Amino acid sequence: MNLKSRFVSYLTEKYPKLETNLLDPLISDQLLSPFQVSLSTVQIKSIKKEISSYWALRNWGEQNLVSKFDKYHLRKPANNAVCMSYDFHINPAGDPELIEINTNASFLALGLELYSFLKLPNPVGAFNENELIAMFQEEIRLCGGKENSVAIIDENPEGQKLFSEFLIYKHLLLKHGIRSDIYDISAADEFKKFSLVYNRYTDFYLQEEKSSAIKELFNTNQLQLSPHPFEYFLLADKERLLDWNNQTEIEKPKSLLKTFDLGVEEKSEIWSQRKNLFFKPKHSFGGKQAYKGTSISRKVFDEVSNLNFIAQQLSAPALLKIEMDGQSLEMKYDLRCFAYKDKLQLIIARIYQGQITNLKTPGGGFACITSS
Repeated sequence: MNLKSRFVSYLTEKYPKLETNLLDPLISDQLLSPFQVSLSTVQIKSIKKEISSYWALRNWGEQNLVSKFDKYHLRKPANNAVCMSYDFHINPAGDPELIEINTNASFLALGLELYSFLKLPNPVGAFNENELIAMFQEEIRLCGGKENSVAIIDENPEGQKLFSEFLIYKHLLLKHGIRSDIYDISAADEFKKFSLVYNRYTDFYLQEEKSSAIKELFNTNQLQLSPHPFEYFLLADKERLLDWNNQTEIEKPKSLLKTFDLGVEEKSEIWSQRKNLFFKPKHSFGGKQAYKGTSISRKVFDEVSNLNFIAQQLSAPALLKIEMDGQSLEMKYDLRCFAYKDKLQLIIARIYQGQITNLKTPGGGFACITSS
């Protein structure tokens, strides 16, 4: 049996209601890498410190940036965000550099299962299945929920690449006595009956027409989202990278890369620096409409030179040397560092070749971390 088949077998044994013929087609052959990435204890401590620093900036923003959020006409809940991540590269000096913060990151539940399946210790610390459940329960408490119930939502959830993880969350929550089910975003009247809605939907500010029912229920306190728009605004909106660079009240994290607002900066100056920059939209995710400065054309540069885009100091992914099929290869990787509030929970590497982490590279995929 290959790695995927053995992992599917492990999951179906742990969750008997998830049959192999259901899970097997949902998990791609390149989802999991057979390799691991080694980090030193010093690097892990550094990542923990960086996450604490970003949490301090998040709290600074809660006090100082609310006026920028008001234009979205959305309420500001008291809860935070389950299953969020800080994504880092490791630079040649061995230090983390922040690529992106993702308030609705995938692979926390599956990542925890992957460590268990491979019988590897969590290099971060004591985070485990019970801690994962406790995170959802804390969000329910912060929302004033009267029962333990969690709806899992996305647009066309069955069509998502990691629908398998939605199923794991559902059955893991049920295992711990928490009522749970999976819904399409169109079924708002159904999932509003739950104490908490685990939100994997990527209309982060609920501005699209198809989000109107969710927005109305959310604003009238009939729906409790985690993550919710205000937490996205405070942490994951790439405009915060500009605010954090420009503020002088809080010490800047060492991993924070220099960032430019393309609607404000002098175009000729940015063009001259383009080979050391990476261009991305303020309100997008996962590499959508992102351009490496070394390959951006003048036409595209002119198109993105507006208030909707930023340019960020280029951060190259670290390289991992592997042996596969008798050949020595170099693969790229980044680190997905899951956290709740200011506490690091788990680190998963994403190993790949090419421009982005597309989970299509033989030998690539999500991978565990070993500590040295």
